Amino acid sequence: MSETVPDWRRLVDHVQSIPEKIYETWNSRDGWDNHTPFGQEYGWDGVAWCCIFDWDMYHDTGLDAVVPKTASVAGMTAWAKQHGQFSEYPSVGAWVNFSNGGHTEIVVGFDETWVYTKGGNSIQTGSEDNGQGNGVWSHVTARRAVKVVGYFAPHFPDGVCPPTADPADPRGGKAVASWRWSEPVVPKPPAPPAPSKPTPAAPTCPAFPGREYFRLGAKNKHALQLQKWLQKGNWGPKYLIGPSDTMTQKDLDKVKALQEHYLSALGPADGLCGPKTWQYAFEVANGLRKK
Repeated sequence: MSETVPDWRRLVDHVQSIPEKIYETWNSRDGWDNHTPFGQEYGWDGVAWCCIFDWDMYHDTGLDAVVPKTASVAGMTAWAKQHGQFSEYPSVGAWVNFSNGGHTEIVVGFDETWVYTKGGNSIQTGSEDNGQGNGVWSHVTARRAVKVVGYFAPHFPDGVCPPTADPADPRGGKAVASWRWSEPVVPKPPAPPAPSKPTPAAPTCPAFPGREYFRLGAKNKHALQLQKWLQKGNWGPKYLIGPSDTMTQKDLDKVKALQEHYLSALGPADGLCGPKTWQYAFEVANGLRKK
């Protein structure tokens, strides 16, 4: 059975899966006009949407019951304080209050010096837009910066406390010095077993064509095949040139040597190839019979 992924991990993985880019539409009168797919999901479009983005992330992962549906950072902060869920320490999944209600993003990591966040209605680091905000971007902020007011740390439904820097986190987690998000490891499926190589079929001896094909002076393809087998079996005198399609005295001598070796089965050893001699020559040449 696979291990259950905690709610906080599902949340932060989803937040990190949102592409960083401009999401607002533009018009010549207002500039960036706050119309986004996040506002459409929330049910209130065309307004400042940093808090809306945070809520959408919880809604997308089925966790919206533990956070207030508000488009106001001040409203979010008041709700968190009222429910004992506001902290001066970052934790993964928390909503940070920047600039006393000016902006919010979701915490995706922290260490002793920095808090790492990702949020909507923001601008890319190094860009300027006259304070309007236009997309979803990641940011790094000093934890002790004046603009960091505090964090709304929701209680996740499964009761698992996310990585937290709060030494007295009411959710029961033990404080850690740092936590940084990385891609979840997806186990690779086991490789299918390599297909077994089919066992090659044993060679089949060609049908015996007839004794007349192996008489002295006979010239045909069967004579050539027999001579090739005799050469592999190394019977009798050596070929100086090699097998041919003509039966010579040397070939008859080689047939006789084969017959003498298997005299009890192939006798008499007369040098004339018959069905059994043909079969034995084939089997020895193809490793099917010991010499």
